[in-house]
Amino acid sequence: MSPVASPSAASTVAVGSRRHHRAAALLLPWREGAVVFLMLSLAFYRFTATVADPDLWGHVKFGEAVWRAGRVTLPDPFSYLTHGRPWIDHEWLSEVVFYLVFSALGAAGLIAMKAALGVGIIAAVYRHLCRQGLSAVQAAILVVTVVHFFLMSLVTVRTLIFSYPLFLLVLWLIHDCCARPSWWIWVLPPVFVLWANLHPGFLAGLGVLVIWATIDVLAGRLSPRRALLVVGACGLATALNPFGLTLWGFLLQTALVARPEISEWQPLVLMSKFGLAYAAFAALGLWGLIYSRRPRRAALMAVLVVSALLPLVAVRHTPLAALAIAVIAGEHIGDAWRRCAAARRDPGRPAAWLPVTAAGAAVLLGALALPQLTCIRITPEIGGSYPARAVGLIRQSGVSANLAVDFDWGEYALYHLSPAVKVSIDGRRETAYDAASYAQNLAFKYGEGDWDALLRNPDTDLALVRRGFPTFNLLMLSPGWQPVYRDSLAGLFSRDGGPIGGVLLRTQAPDLPSDGAGLCFP
Repeated sequence: MSPVASPSAASTVAVGSRRHHRAAALLLPWREGAVVFLMLSLAFYRFTATVADPDLWGHVKFGEAVWRAGRVTLPDPFSYLTHGRPWIDHEWLSEVVFYLVFSALGAAGLIAMKAALGVGIIAAVYRHLCRQGLSAVQAAILVVTVVHFFLMSLVTVRTLIFSYPLFLLVLWLIHDCCARPSWWIWVLPPVFVLWANLHPGFLAGLGVLVIWATIDVLAGRLSPRRALLVVGACGLATALNPFGLTLWGFLLQTALVARPEISEWQPLVLMSKFGLAYAAFAALGLWGLIYSRRPRRAALMAVLVVSALLPLVAVRHTPLAALAIAVIAGEHIGDAWRRCAAARRDPGRPAAWLPVTAAGAAVLLGALALPQLTCIRITPEIGGSYPARAVGLIRQSGVSANLAVDFDWGEYALYHLSPAVKVSIDGRRETAYDAASYAQNLAFKYGEGDWDALLRNPDTDLALVRRGFPTFNLLMLSPGWQPVYRDSLAGLFSRDGGPIGGVLLRTQAPDLPSDGAGLCFP
C-alpha cells in the first residue's frame, strides 16, 4: 500500500515549488543583467582605447575656425596654396562639436563622446536582437562580434563616428516597416538634414533607403507614392546644408576618385585576419538565412547583400556591413541557432557563479577603461608618427613661413603653427585643393616625377620631409636648399641664405620625442 502524503506535507511541497520558481524568476533577470553589463563594459573598455588620427588636429582646428567666425563658408587661412579661397567643409557640424567638446572637457571629453556613441550603438543592436527573439546570451555573442568590426574605426576620434548610429537608425526603421507599416519612417527627413551636415556617410543611408523602397514597390508592399515621398523628402533634406546642392556634386565627384595612398579606401583583403573574421561573420549570416524558418523579405535581403559587399569596395565600410548583418540577419541566426540546439527539458537551477563572475568581469573592465579616458596617445605603430620635435622647433623660433609638408603631417603642423605658418597640403584633399595641387604634393612627398615643382614655387619657404624617403636625399643634394634640422623621423630644410633658416639654426629644439611617441593629443 503506497503511502499517502499528508495535507501539510503537500502544502509544504507546493510552497517550496513556488519559492523555487520565484527564485528562478529572480535569478534569470539577474543572469541576463550580468550578461548585458559584461557586454557593455567590454564595449566601453575597447572603445575608450584611443590613438591619435592624422585628421583629429584638423577637425578641432577647423571647428574652432567655424565657431569663431560664426559661419561655415570661410576663405582658407591654413594653406598658402589655397589662401583666401573658400573650401567645402562638408563635416563642419562634426568639427564644431569636436571643438566645443575639446575646449570644454579636453581629450577626455572626445574619448568619452566616442565611447558613448559606440556603447549606444551596441546597446541598440542588442535590444533589437532581443526583440527579435534571441536570448540574452545569443544576442550578446553577436553584439560582441560586431564590436570587433568597429575597433578599426573607433580606435580613433573621427567624424565618421556620427554616421554609425544614423545608419543603424535607417536599418532599424526599414526593418520595422517591412514587418508592418509605420509612421516612424517620417523621422528620417530631419535625420538626413542632421546627417548631411555631420558626415558624407549619409550617402550610404540614402542608398539603403532607395534599395528598400524600390524592392518593396516592385513587390507590391509599398505604394509608389509613399516610396517617392519618403525617398524624395530624405533626398531634398540633404540639400539643407551651407553648400546646398553643390555638396551633392562635390561628393559624387570625390566618391569616384581613387585613393591608392590611403589604406582604408582599399578593398578588404579577405586572406587577412580581419578579412577572414569578416568572411566568417558574413557566412554566419548566410547560414542563418538558409536554416531560419522566419520569412525572408526581399527588400531586406537586397539591402543586406549590398551592405555586405561594401567592404569589398573599401575596408572602411566594414562597420556598416557588420551592422546590416546583425540587424537584418540576426533574427535568422537566432532562429537557426534554436533549431540546431538540443532542447533541454529541465534546465535546472542556473549556476549562481556565472552571473557573479560576469558582473565581476564587467566591473574589472570598467575600472580598466577609466585610465584610457585621460589621453589620446600618439602611437606610431597604429596611428602614425608625427614630427613633434621638428614642429616644436618651428613654433619656438617664432618664424612666419610657408611650409611644404608631408600629406599626413599637414593637419598636425597647421594645428600647432597657424596662423604664423601655412602649409602646402593637409587632409582636406578635394575639399580645399585642386587636382594639380594635390598631385604636386604627392610627387613631393614620394620624390617621384616632377618632385620639386612645389619647391620651385617662390612662396615655399620651408620643407618638412620624412627621413628615409627619396625626397630627403634629393633635398640634401638640391642647390638653393639647406638642412636646418634633422632627427630620426624628419628633416627640415630652408632656402639657402634666407633669414628664416638663420633663425631656425639658432633655435634649440624642444625636448620632445622626434616621432611624438607617447605624447597625448594635442
